[in-house]
Amino acid sequence: MFRMPRSPQALPNPVSRLVAGMTIFAVIAFWVFCTSPAHAAPDAKPPERVTLQLKWLHQFQFAGYYAALAKGFYRDEGLDVTIREGGADRPVIATVLKGDAQYGIGDSDLLIDRINGRPLVALAAIFQHSPYVIMSRADRGIRSPSDLVGARVMLSEGQGSIQLRAVLKREGIDPQRVNILPQSWKLEDLIEGRVDAMSAYSTVEPALLRARGVAPATMRSLDYGVDFYGDILFTTEAQAEKAPERTAAFLRATRKGWEYAFTHEQEIADLIIGMQGVRQRGLTREALLGEAMQMRPLVLPDLVEIGHLNPGRLESIARTLASLGMVKADYSLAGLMFEPRTGLPPSAVRWLAGAVLGVVALMALVLLWNLQMRRSVRERTWQLQTEVLRRTEVQQQLKVSQDMVQLMFGTAATGIVMNTPDGRFLMANPAYYAIVGYTEAELQAMDTRELTHPDDRVRYAAQRDRMLAGELESFSDEKRYVKKDGSAVWVHSTVSMVRSASGEATHIISVTEDITERRAIQDKLRQSEALLRIAGRTARIGGWMLDLPADHLVWSDEVCHIHEVPPGTSPSLQQALEFYGSPGWRAKIEAVMKACIDRGTPFDEEMEIIVANGRRVWVRVIGEVVRDDSGKVIRLHGSTQDITERKQAQESILRLNAELEERVRQRTSQLEAVNRELEAFSYSVSHDLRSPLNTIDGFSQLIERMASEKVGAQGKHYLSRIRAGTRQMGELIEGLLSLAKLSRDPLRAGTVDLARIATQVVQACREREPEREVDIHIQENLLALGDPLLLSVVIQNLLGNAWKFTSLQPSARIDVGCKTGEDGETVYFVRDNGAGFDMAYADKLFGTFQRLHSSTDYAGTGIGLATVKRIIDRHGGRVWAEAGEGQGATFYFTLGVVVDSPAVAV
Repeated sequence: MFRMPRSPQALPNPVSRLVAGMTIFAVIAFWVFCTSPAHAAPDAKPPERVTLQLKWLHQFQFAGYYAALAKGFYRDEGLDVTIREGGADRPVIATVLKGDAQYGIGDSDLLIDRINGRPLVALAAIFQHSPYVIMSRADRGIRSPSDLVGARVMLSEGQGSIQLRAVLKREGIDPQRVNILPQSWKLEDLIEGRVDAMSAYSTVEPALLRARGVAPATMRSLDYGVDFYGDILFTTEAQAEKAPERTAAFLRATRKGWEYAFTHEQEIADLIIGMQGVRQRGLTREALLGEAMQMRPLVLPDLVEIGHLNPGRLESIARTLASLGMVKADYSLAGLMFEPRTGLPPSAVRWLAGAVLGVVALMALVLLWNLQMRRSVRERTWQLQTEVLRRTEVQQQLKVSQDMVQLMFGTAATGIVMNTPDGRFLMANPAYYAIVGYTEAELQAMDTRELTHPDDRVRYAAQRDRMLAGELESFSDEKRYVKKDGSAVWVHSTVSMVRSASGEATHIISVTEDITERRAIQDKLRQSEALLRIAGRTARIGGWMLDLPADHLVWSDEVCHIHEVPPGTSPSLQQALEFYGSPGWRAKIEAVMKACIDRGTPFDEEMEIIVANGRRVWVRVIGEVVRDDSGKVIRLHGSTQDITERKQAQESILRLNAELEERVRQRTSQLEAVNRELEAFSYSVSHDLRSPLNTIDGFSQLIERMASEKVGAQGKHYLSRIRAGTRQMGELIEGLLSLAKLSRDPLRAGTVDLARIATQVVQACREREPEREVDIHIQENLLALGDPLLLSVVIQNLLGNAWKFTSLQPSARIDVGCKTGEDGETVYFVRDNGAGFDMAYADKLFGTFQRLHSSTDYAGTGIGLATVKRIIDRHGGRVWAEAGEGQGATFYFTLGVVVDSPAVAV
């Protein structure tokens, strides 16, 4: 209320004399004040050191404090501020109460501590809406509080837990039906399925989960009527009372810091990314800017004074806490909010006092002159002042009211639109423009009734007409809008009529909420329920739940079907146990259930039951306990699956396995007999075939030496061919024996230096043909895992072939090395620039006695590559070749896992 100025009266002569005396006194006092040493400017005080305790690690969540420190806003207020990083091991409230920090950042749960007697004072709420959400993997299908029933949910202590409990209470869900676990803040627990959901900061964790390649789904408490503050800056009562100027200075600088942070987001992001430990946690500049964008609709820096605390909001939060039993019902919030003193600093007071004295002196002189003015002028001035004060106060009240309405209208999360009764658009808030996709100018040119989907217009128009006729004051409806892009959006609209004093309809106001996502979730829920029923019928699996205090057992329809009882049957526990007719199975199910109830041990058992019609059925029964807040077991739940067909299949598999094992034993016996025959054959070849060949070669050599003059040139030629044939036959026999031996001898795995073996082979080739000039490159440290003797045979054959087939090449080159294949395995190779071959015949390379070149040009038995393939196969690897006629050839091979294989017939 404004204060009416006193009506002026004519001042009598004594008063005039008093005014003159006051003037003289004021002039003297002003001169004394100005020349007094106390008026001199005090020495500058050093900055006061204070500590701010963050509640978590460095990120954009605390950007305003970093900005205030970096830009000197704290220093300008005479403060030397240290910002201390938070963490799970440093509780903020306890740190501030102990005096280790003067200021801290908490949440709305500090109301609990204040009401329960802890001397805490709230300074500012940075987040106007709490950033806490319940986050899950999108593929888990958790979209509403009812989906959390039976789910494993990690909750942080404090506000994260309180908000969920408040939401569950509003939705009529017993918190005991949710399996609440302590918060680990490890995304791996959610990603890997150890929990179904977790409390999270909507500005940080969803982006981190998305960066890990997992789509997040979030549930906001705000959508269910629970609206808490977040990140409340606080101090102790002692700090607020003993150092109010410092606390007010800290608050002013902090607000300036937040204003700067939201107008210089990129600069502050660069500042944060350079802080210790930020990059090491995987945060990037882009992630910090994304966090800033997510914070805007929660902080509302463009709409609300940063740090604004509303007593009504705090009262609402306290009522919520009381309804949850977390504070007493007769709570008091007195002293919770910090109220800065409006007084000036002493230096300013001294200066102002001097100024006031000077002004008083001047005014006294002016009053002496004004006393001569006529009384009527003073009375008219008094009347004008009264009118101005009255109008000023009315205008101020009107502006406050308009600002409040505009703020509510502009920041509302739901769409609000005002139309004329004939459908002309008048005004709307930003949320409504976002829903329909049209701009204000576009809506003004439209009949807004056309926004309603054609299929919904008749029903909606009927309700609107009833309201216009006075039959309804308002109505609610779910309908579809057709957006500017042609897509349909589901909305829930509450429509009200505004009438004039005469009762004429003047405006229609609609409060509209976008429920497209909720409708989609409901549709998906119905589909999921249908699919779950189909899956249960297909897999013959159903669920059950046992309420222990009530001894009430609930079976799903599929469990009833498995037991061949009517759907909806809810037997007692003893009735259900009767289905385990065999004494052994009855004792077992009772034992595992007792262990589950007594010790919380979950069970997963396969048992035989006798169903209602007397048929024996195999079932898999899974169960686990549900506890109340005190840890008492109150419920068991689980599943029952008919596995009779699987059991029958397992019995068939066991029979087949037994038959196969018998066949394997028989086949092994046959192979052992064949191997014995092969060993006898090998001995025969070695002794019976080599002996005649040695005889032929020996006598041919003797004839050639003793009767060289008698046999003549032609005879010598014949003897030479006889000896060459015997040598070739010996090589063929030796190759066959070696090939047979490869299949019998066990592998002896070890690390093999292929480079050393290749060097030895090359040295032997050079000694055998010293006249040849061949450029050979062998890669160093060419190590492999395998049988040393067998891999030596591989290198000898491949490198020997390369030496042989480059014999006609004037500039021969051979490379031995390895590379990494496409699938990461090591590929070894021997490459030459020799004769090469036509790839059309590549499939014949590794067969026994296969040759692609004339024996007159290149000698050989045709067994070497067959030997190579046999060795590589035994090592579990592959061997192949690439070549072109006259362009050289490259032989590749890999070595898999070295496993000893049984001897096989050759």
